[in-house]
Amino acid sequence: MFWWLAGGTALLYVGALVPLAFLGGQPRVVFQGIAFVTCSVFAAVVAGVAIVRSRGAERRWRLLLSSGLASAVGGSIDWMITWLVADRSSVTLDAADLVYLVPPLLASLGLLSIPIRPAEGSAEQRAPPLDHEEGRHAAAVVVALDSLMIVVSMFLIAWVAVLENVTASGLSGWPFALALAIPLSGMLLIVVAVLLMTFRRPCNGRSMGLVTASLVLFAVSETALIFLAAGGPFEVDDTALYWIGTVLAPPLLALAMVVPPGPARRRPARPGRGGGEDRSLLVHAYLPYLPLGVAALLVVVPAARGQALQGITLQLSIVLVTLVTIRQLITVAQNTRLMASLRATQRGLRHQALHDPLTGLANRALFTAEVDHAVDAHRASGRPLVVLFCDLDDFKTVNDTLGHGAGDELLRAVAGRLRGAVRAQDLTARLGGDEFAVLMRDPSDDPRATGDATARHIREAMSPAFQVHGQRRDLQASVGVAVADAGTPVASTEDLLHRADQAMYAAKNRLRHPGFHPALSASRLGLPRFLHRRTPGASAPW
Repeated sequence: MFWWLAGGTALLYVGALVPLAFLGGQPRVVFQGIAFVTCSVFAAVVAGVAIVRSRGAERRWRLLLSSGLASAVGGSIDWMITWLVADRSSVTLDAADLVYLVPPLLASLGLLSIPIRPAEGSAEQRAPPLDHEEGRHAAAVVVALDSLMIVVSMFLIAWVAVLENVTASGLSGWPFALALAIPLSGMLLIVVAVLLMTFRRPCNGRSMGLVTASLVLFAVSETALIFLAAGGPFEVDDTALYWIGTVLAPPLLALAMVVPPGPARRRPARPGRGGGEDRSLLVHAYLPYLPLGVAALLVVVPAARGQALQGITLQLSIVLVTLVTIRQLITVAQNTRLMASLRATQRGLRHQALHDPLTGLANRALFTAEVDHAVDAHRASGRPLVVLFCDLDDFKTVNDTLGHGAGDELLRAVAGRLRGAVRAQDLTARLGGDEFAVLMRDPSDDPRATGDATARHIREAMSPAFQVHGQRRDLQASVGVAVADAGTPVASTEDLLHRADQAMYAAKNRLRHPGFHPALSASRLGLPRFLHRRTPGASAPW
């Protein structure tokens, strides 16, 4: 139904506006009145249908905003009487016109009754999410500043556009009061609408956009009427531009009451582009600066032409510049803190990606990358390095008898002892399961002796019984040592790790089978006979 009504509204606009360009004199005045009445009645009928078909909060805001449509119908009839029957040539304001201030007040209540989305922190997204309490206070300050910017900007626009001329027109009494109150009431509605879209995020964004557009048109026409009231006699057939807003606004407001909300699900965003939610956040972030830009143009353009700023215009400009400066200082502080938070988060994510979550040791990815760098340095400059592989014997028994929780506790204890058995500059890692490794860069003048001594320290560190879930458990560690130095160079990382792995398995078999000989192991595994010999660069198993 909405699209049929939208199409009908477009045709109505064409029929109401195009003939004005070809008519003049009394026919033009008559057509203005007909267009005004037709658009107002059409809007009132559509709004009535929308009100009948809605319930609860949805009906409440429609009822309150429909007061503006009722005012438009009454105003169109008054227009016909004033210009066609009484044949008046000027607009006057008196106490009876106070009735036109009631619809803006009701419409303000209607705007505040529009259903909004559940709180998603749209205001708090302007504050850094570091500390909840601190972020909440920062968000409150930002909301207050943005609200003041909108209010001051709108008042400056109203002052430059009409209020300054009204104060200089010589009006007094009720005419003067109404000449100020009518534009200010329209400005109030626009301010409420902008604040609502910025900070509360209505459920139906399409409806809110149409409501705001209609309010702007109403406000522009009301401001134009004040010019008519302050300017003295005029030719009524030259007032089409003054009344055009009152013709266009009612159907827009009626469409706002029937437009369906946008689709909840959007197509996935293209790579490199933000999704619909990201675009929505950008709109809400920049919306407070829209009236600021308009106000700046109204001040800067006359100043560029040599007109001096003075009086209230100058004072409002100073207030606005102060608010914007404070807002930008807060933005800079927020961005600085957000960058610090982002760097900390990146460091945390990098640590999680490169470290074992159970023991806190380096994981296989980090260990392999560091060994790659060390091997590259060894091949480039001959710098020696040592790699140790460590495997826990009988660890599976602990898991099977005491459970995985006990196994995790034991692995953490092993990691702690392993750190204490190596130098502070050495890299310790958990490769997976009960397998650990150590990378020793710059292992003194005798890399082989240093590696063998470290292997012995690791075995000694694992010798005392472990307390696991209140039980004593003895573990032995099989340690294999691989050395890369001038005497036993390596061609690649895989070569060095293979040496360490072979040495570790030889040590494990020696612990299990005291009479073990490498040649026997090679025969059972079907490996080439030359592998039973001591691998170059591999120390004797420990």
